[in-house]
Amino acid sequence: MVSESTNEVLVLRRTFAASPKDVFQVWTTPEYMQRWFRPSKDFVHPFIEVDLRVGGQYRVGFESPEGTVDVVKGEFLEVNDPQKLVYSWSWEQPNEFAEIETQVTVDFLEKDGGTELVLTHERFSKPGMQERHMAGWTGALELLKESVIQD
Repeated sequence: MVSESTNEVLVLRRTFAASPKDVFQVWTTPEYMQRWFRPSKDFVHPFIEVDLRVGGQYRVGFESPEGTVDVVKGEFLEVNDPQKLVYSWSWEQPNEFAEIETQVTVDFLEKDGGTELVLTHERFSKPGMQERHMAGWTGALELLKESVIQD
């Protein structure tokens, strides 16, 4: 597990024993996202909507164990299956970081017969944003490890 960060940029790296094509599919397909795209197993998704194309939108609801629902949404800016995804990321009201647009870049690099995933989340502009997203992504990437399709 490698993590790097500054106040505005978060970079996480993970290696998976699966092809970039398989990891990309698990990252972008709602049926697979249900399994991993959340900060911990305690969260559930009331919905996951993905229109995977440049200009396409996504919207994901996260329901906490306490019943609070937070919704993240964005637009796909680059879709290069299976090497790279770039998308905007913003929370809807009433989330404390609502309407602050950040950007996520995910590189799926072939490495030693598997995939090195490099996640870069940037443009944090409010105190606490980077730390909260670090915690969420760290939990999600641990769940992703369990969800990746093995060859």
